[in-house]
Amino acid sequence: MLLVTVGTEQYQFNALMHWIELLVKYQLIDEEIIVQYGASTYLPDGARAYRKLNESDFLKFVDRATLIISHCDEVIAQFLEDKDTPYVLVPRLQRFREYIDNHQMEVADDFERRGIAIARSPGDLVKFIKLQQTSRVSPKVDETQLCEYLQERYQPQKLMLVCSGGGYFRYMLSLKDFWQTCSDRLWVSVRSPITEEIIEDPIKYWGYVPIKDNPINFIRNCILAVKVVSQHKPDVVISTGSGFSLPYLILAKWFCGSKIVYIESKTRFQNVGLPAWLLMKSQLLDLIVVRSEAIAALHPKAVYIPVSDKDSQLRHSRDYKQASVVTFEQVAFIFCPENLNFSTARQFFNDFQSICNPDEYYPKIIIDMSHTTVIDSAGLGVLTNCLRISTLNKTELILWSVGEAMRELIGLSSLSNLFVMEHESNTFRFAESIQKTKVSNITPFNLFLFRLQRHLLQTPVLRIFYPVLKFIFPWIDVDPSVPVHPSVRNPIKRLIDIVGALIGLSFTAILFVPIAIAITLESEGGILFGQIRCGLLSKPFRIWKFRSMVKNAEQLKKKVTNQIDASSQSDDADIEANDKFFKNADDPRVTATGRFLRKTSLDEFPQFWNVLIGDMSLVGTRPPTFNEINSYELEIEYHDERYTEWNRLDVRPGITGLWQVNGRSNVRTFAEVVNYDIEYRKNWSVWYDLKLIVKTVIVLFDKRNKAV
Repeated sequence: MLLVTVGTEQYQFNALMHWIELLVKYQLIDEEIIVQYGASTYLPDGARAYRKLNESDFLKFVDRATLIISHCDEVIAQFLEDKDTPYVLVPRLQRFREYIDNHQMEVADDFERRGIAIARSPGDLVKFIKLQQTSRVSPKVDETQLCEYLQERYQPQKLMLVCSGGGYFRYMLSLKDFWQTCSDRLWVSVRSPITEEIIEDPIKYWGYVPIKDNPINFIRNCILAVKVVSQHKPDVVISTGSGFSLPYLILAKWFCGSKIVYIESKTRFQNVGLPAWLLMKSQLLDLIVVRSEAIAALHPKAVYIPVSDKDSQLRHSRDYKQASVVTFEQVAFIFCPENLNFSTARQFFNDFQSICNPDEYYPKIIIDMSHTTVIDSAGLGVLTNCLRISTLNKTELILWSVGEAMRELIGLSSLSNLFVMEHESNTFRFAESIQKTKVSNITPFNLFLFRLQRHLLQTPVLRIFYPVLKFIFPWIDVDPSVPVHPSVRNPIKRLIDIVGALIGLSFTAILFVPIAIAITLESEGGILFGQIRCGLLSKPFRIWKFRSMVKNAEQLKKKVTNQIDASSQSDDADIEANDKFFKNADDPRVTATGRFLRKTSLDEFPQFWNVLIGDMSLVGTRPPTFNEINSYELEIEYHDERYTEWNRLDVRPGITGLWQVNGRSNVRTFAEVVNYDIEYRKNWSVWYDLKLIVKTVIVLFDKRNKAV
């Protein structure tokens, strides 16, 4: 039996309910499901649902469960620690209105460092269900530094320890080296089997857990606080957090003048909780200890003492997070790395081939992208190859947990509308470390442009300004976290492109009529030739040229010999030479007028329009066709560099480039083209572009120039 519990929070947790339904939909759960849904408004089909469970019923379900999925709450984690049942915690996110803030995300990061299983996506749940790993809270926390600090500062005659149950109680136990030095002490805690067993001191009082829908317990705590404080008159009171301790701390300060020590929770990383804030504002605290540098910076009076991390090896012991492939009877899951780029693409593709081949067939393969924040053109390349192989293998390929930036990037690329995406899985949440990696390379200016274009598109009145912004900054629809070549987002390069395109189109307008007459008189067909090419990050666009071939040139292509080698560095015999690059110096399809246009490069003048609208640049790489990129390889070493042919698409294609100005008529291998692209990427600057533009003009008048 699978038990799903979300506590008694007043906020819904519909995302988790959708995740459970996904697991049922893909037949990953074949046992009874019990759901305690709280304030959630959506329930998974086929589950037995309870809004609330009393304590006895809850304990019965816990004992019966083979796996427990819960929201990320420290109390439930501490409770489940003593059970043998595997459990995994899912943090609530403010963005989806699941909680008042993102505190549970902070707790999840801390829990994960301590070895507790955390699921931030349905894919994480899949791993955990498959591997059934038992997760436990690290039982020993070294608080030597904090205890030594307290011993130096306080030598109490009468010590009162105030803490709630669960994690707050264990937090107090970790301070034993300090409080056991005072023999005259008393406890105020919450009665539970654990607290009754562990607290051996004779003087102990059981308080009442304050619940927001049961204010009577708060009154009971106030009455008990009056009794305890007036009877024992402690000179030092220590609390490890929670609103439970407020009446005892306040009355001890007012009635006895006790020194109040408040130790903030280890799971607070950004700011103090409400109880600590109230005590600080009331100036009732003699000492507040925080465990986060960020909080200490906000509150100068707080004392920062870090948590000793002697159990760091637990960070690498969560085998369920390390798995890259998980298989079931009818479906296989493959998990994308955090960075799906040239350095990881080949390994990912090898893993995919291991589950998508004639010898090992799965009707469905799911690519989980819940931890992927960075994807470049090589990443798009590997997704393209995976899609092609799955189609040949008659396997349905589905994407799970695709982030907004990834969805937009795939939508812009040649993969648009080719993938099936499971939208119910898109309520995943990134870990803090992954989120920091995602934003580390984003510049404020590009982030501003990206947000501005979104605002323009979402506001009907302002939408008319979007084309203007897109014209000036054609990269604004690419998420700023996507790694592209620096030339793509350079405003000076764009300014040069606009000026150069306007000049080029002026010459094109002058030459258009005589060129059109010459083309029309020699052969049938249109004046302009348009072809779909792959631009930045494989985004499709239509490139324009003056027609230089006969009308049915594409149908005759197979009869023409290709003089280009596919790759001088590839041993794959299945790759045909004309897959990546086609060239023939004496191509019979080229007309006499076309030969003159190519010799003078006049056939490319209409491409200045592509430059003006932002599909191309004056200087860049050669824009490939879709047939070419389908044969690109994921990893080939050029000039001792690990570089994929797909990374050519990280640069906006250009009318001219290094390979054009360095003897383009002599280029006879695709490897030469890629090597020129690498050299351009390395040496690029605005001045380098200007230098190549000048060289292009010179090459046009070179008698050895036999452009094809």
